[in-house]
Amino acid sequence: MEMQNIAVNNQVAPRDQAGQVLSLSRNHIHGMDNMPFADNFEYLDALEKESLLILVLSALRHGKTDWPTKSSAADRLSSALGLSSNDFNTEKIQSELNRIQHINEARQNASLRSGVKLFFPVFCIGNNLDAFDQKILLLLFMNATSERFRETFSFCQFEEDKRGIKIRIILSSLCSDYRDQLEKRTHFSRNAPLVNREIIFFHHDFDKQSNSHVVDEIVTINERHVKYIIGDDNLYNSTYKEISIEKSSIKLDRVIMPGNMKDQLVLNVERYLGQRKRDKASKLDEFLEYGTALTMLFQGPSGTGKTMMAKALAHHFNRQLITVKVDDTQYYWRLEYLMIQAFREAAMLNGFVFFDEADDLFKEGSYLSRMLLIQIEKARCVVIFATNKGGQIDPAMERRLSMKIHFPLPDTEHRLKIWQALLPDFVRLAPDVDLNLLNNRYPFSGGLIKNTIFLAANSAEPDRKGNHIITRQLLEQAADLQTKQMIESDKFCKTYAPAKIIDNLPLADKQRAELKNMAEAFQYAQKKGSGLNILFSGVFLETSIHAADALAAECGMKVKAFKYGDLDTLCKDNELKDNVTHEKIKLVDYAFSQKTEEAHLLLIVDYNGAINWTETGNQNDMENNLSVRNGVAAFLNKLREYRGLCCLVMHKCPETNIPLEFHAHFKLEYPPEEMQMQHWERNLSPNSPNNDNDVVELVERYPMHIAEIDCILHRASIQSLIEGKPHIPSLQAVKSVIERYRGKNNIPLLFGKK
Repeated sequence: MEMQNIAVNNQVAPRDQAGQVLSLSRNHIHGMDNMPFADNFEYLDALEKESLLILVLSALRHGKTDWPTKSSAADRLSSALGLSSNDFNTEKIQSELNRIQHINEARQNASLRSGVKLFFPVFCIGNNLDAFDQKILLLLFMNATSERFRETFSFCQFEEDKRGIKIRIILSSLCSDYRDQLEKRTHFSRNAPLVNREIIFFHHDFDKQSNSHVVDEIVTINERHVKYIIGDDNLYNSTYKEISIEKSSIKLDRVIMPGNMKDQLVLNVERYLGQRKRDKASKLDEFLEYGTALTMLFQGPSGTGKTMMAKALAHHFNRQLITVKVDDTQYYWRLEYLMIQAFREAAMLNGFVFFDEADDLFKEGSYLSRMLLIQIEKARCVVIFATNKGGQIDPAMERRLSMKIHFPLPDTEHRLKIWQALLPDFVRLAPDVDLNLLNNRYPFSGGLIKNTIFLAANSAEPDRKGNHIITRQLLEQAADLQTKQMIESDKFCKTYAPAKIIDNLPLADKQRAELKNMAEAFQYAQKKGSGLNILFSGVFLETSIHAADALAAECGMKVKAFKYGDLDTLCKDNELKDNVTHEKIKLVDYAFSQKTEEAHLLLIVDYNGAINWTETGNQNDMENNLSVRNGVAAFLNKLREYRGLCCLVMHKCPETNIPLEFHAHFKLEYPPEEMQMQHWERNLSPNSPNNDNDVVELVERYPMHIAEIDCILHRASIQSLIEGKPHIPSLQAVKSVIERYRGKNNIPLLFGKK
């Protein structure tokens, strides 16, 4: 089919991209048939009629001629197709189908040329679906949305299933002969676009053997794609709070970068998008097979314009920005799912994917890094990563990066340009404001400058013309506040209400009792004017954190949580040691000096193993002690002085080296074996050939906390689906995952954040 132009997100795609939209003929249609569709709904209505004819033709070809022609269903079908009962023969239905397809093709082309947004062809082009893929998609879409299609499906005596359509029925409906059916089976293989890009998915029948034929599998279209084709973008699942989709309004001239870095960046994106527009990208895709996304790494300190640049690029090229807030996601398994969702949205919306605060995605050899590589290799879009730690990148990931752009802290000259660029049109500076003096006094990043201007303008009184006059005093007050907040940033501290209760923790009864005793001990210590410091240790940190949360709930307190590694980094980070903050930032000082009206449990988590008790040595020689430089000694000093409830969570800790500053050591034990067995049995496939002895062996060989069991089960489910098996994993699948992801010393690799 020849399409003269294609409107994609209000952009015009070239003529060369024609031929990817559903059609069987290239005959030119004259007259009224060339009129554009009024809207997307009229177009889908026309496609529905086409899909009904496909079903009827297939039924006739397979000898299903004993229909009840006098039934109400037959009458409704005849009315929908505009045919009489005498017309229901192979020749007339085939002729009518050809005619309708020709008309739909011509009107579709006319619609796209005139700017009418038709989501089905745009979706097919964006995902490089060939003609047969599009026919499959058409049937599955109509099965998901059209009651008339489902009624016709039943009328034609096809085998019905509420979950979707069998591959066997799809092939028989769309293929003219046996050979064609065999050839088209590949459209349902693992590497086929519809499957690889998760446009369709399989519903496995757990009552049948795992070696059942592929043609007996039931497939359906992903609901998100249904909503897109309908044009219902407002129904994007809001439960994915870590993903946002926006049309940015930030212009490129607001982004200040050294030299010609910005121009080079824009030029490379422009060339890439132009290449894809000219359809050269599809040839490149065929040649390279994978890895044809433009992947860019924005690295540099916080507030240097990485996020702003990503938004400005999206605005400049009129693209949606699909942002994933990596740091807002607690578990790796959820991040994996969010990756899939983000790239799916980008394919549908023709947008850019932006992973903000993506430090955790680059850890060498991590499962998450490998999953990201898989998604990138399938992507055909612009992908941007922002990180503060550009030096810690998996070599395999680094090879996939098309560009690495460093965003440095601005020097004096560039800071001044940022001050000037970020001043809104409605803001006027008072005569006493000297931007040069302000610029030299506060060596801020671009993000802090923006916040300073916003706060000052918000406090300023408007004049008669509506302009906000900012005085020197207002700017200095706002700048001082930014300095304070930079030190006490949520980047290093999170406050929340505990959601765990001691009685509901999957622990042995004696450990639950121990936690309750600690709560009583803390109340006693408070009456005596002292505090309580507790060390939590265990191989699975998330379980220890849950125990500390439950202790806070028992004491009626909120939790103020810090990452010890971030506290340690804070005092070493040269980027933070400017003439404003240098003397104010001390290791762990602000963690212990938080004073609020509400009582908090101070939770410090050593995710990365930064604390090493063996380095504490002789406390009388603290000036020369290595632990002083590592922050351990300073941390212990704060513990001695603290009068609240402090919990430190870390990995296994030798009993002999626990400092005296801790009043108690809560060594997290595995839950009773019976509890572990029950949890395994509830979540393993009932059809797998396992027995009670197998589960007993599993628990004895691999003792785990319940949270870790859930992580293992999730990984095993994914692995099973990849292998084409039921998502409820077998015992063998679980053992395979355990062997793969456990360390050499039988210490679990955490699936939650480290």
